[in-house]
Amino acid sequence: MTDALAPAPLIDAILDDLARQGWSLQTRALPPALSAALADDCRQRYARGAMNRAAIGRGGGQQLDERIRGDHIQWLNGGESAAVDGYLALLDELRGALNRELFLGLEDYECHFALYPPGSFYRRHLDRFRDDDRRTVTTVCYLNDDWRAEHGGALRIELPDGSERDVLPAAGTLVVFMSADFPHEVLAASRERLSIAGWYRRRGSAPL
Repeated sequence: MTDALAPAPLIDAILDDLARQGWSLQTRALPPALSAALADDCRQRYARGAMNRAAIGRGGGQQLDERIRGDHIQWLNGGESAAVDGYLALLDELRGALNRELFLGLEDYECHFALYPPGSFYRRHLDRFRDDDRRTVTTVCYLNDDWRAEHGGALRIELPDGSERDVLPAAGTLVVFMSADFPHEVLAASRERLSIAGWYRRRGSAPL
């Protein structure tokens, strides 16, 4: 599982979408076995208390506010599990393609598990901090089997023309978009909701 590779058609589709419209939705991006293994890993971490309530803001200005977001997170690093290594390998392959074809200068990738208990949500926001412009491309990968529309929990993305697109968090679905350009929110769900949120970063202005 550590040698998971993104098929060329998947990478090509993401590149084409980003160049044309700034965002991409791929519904079968992850192999089912990898998605299931990542979901198990996320649930085990939550069960043993390893995931923390997510804060808003950054640095010393971070604060907890369940009126804005209610997920629990844990940052991921290589070497933690075969599933995590497989996912990071796939996303690093995509990073190389983004740099070769779109010249984005992406230097690294950071990501975390996110578990939303039933009823929790994340209000509308952008993924780039006001004092730090390094986050360039956002990725969100979903790990939820048998997800149906009546469960809620959609990712709602505001598109440049002012319209909105709701994406159900079904297992294997990958959403990729330019971090500074797409306000988005997570709607409340009636069941536990699992994902991996991540950001490709480039060298930018130093945080204030």
